[in-house]
Amino acid sequence: MDDEKRMNSVAAEMPRPARKPRFFGSYDHSIDAKGRIIIPTVYRKELGESFTITVGLDDQSIAIYPDAAFDEMVEALYSMNRRKPAVQRQQDHIAKFSYPGMQADNQGRVLLPVKLRQYVLGEAKDVEISGALDHIRIVDSAIALAEDTYYKEHNEEIRNEIADMDE
Repeated sequence: MDDEKRMNSVAAEMPRPARKPRFFGSYDHSIDAKGRIIIPTVYRKELGESFTITVGLDDQSIAIYPDAAFDEMVEALYSMNRRKPAVQRQQDHIAKFSYPGMQADNQGRVLLPVKLRQYVLGEAKDVEISGALDHIRIVDSAIALAEDTYYKEHNEEIRNEIADMDE
């Protein structure tokens, strides 16, 4: 076997790093009377069969993570110093409002856990479902509009702050 074939054979046997899930776009939806929401079709494949529904890190949204992405977030939480009260509170908060092993029904509907839904969305029925790179974000439509307005009014200072960050 010549060197080129051997290199191709070795390359084919090496495991490739898994591609991180990618969620983009924004969709307006309503929560039905049973507390379910339809996951947009474009998100379903990336989300996978089983996923975790949890509170967003901003505490104003519901986040739906594919299992691998949620595991990465949990590992990052575990790497923090739990002896610090703020870290312990954050870890406990995420654990309290996380529901792993969730699945969509045949129509792509997901039941949002009552306690989480009430904590984050209150009585809101109209929501925005948007991609947040490694997860799906669900937020009250009124909050989504306020966030868009804020960004539009402050986009130059936001971009400047990002440009000034050390890499």
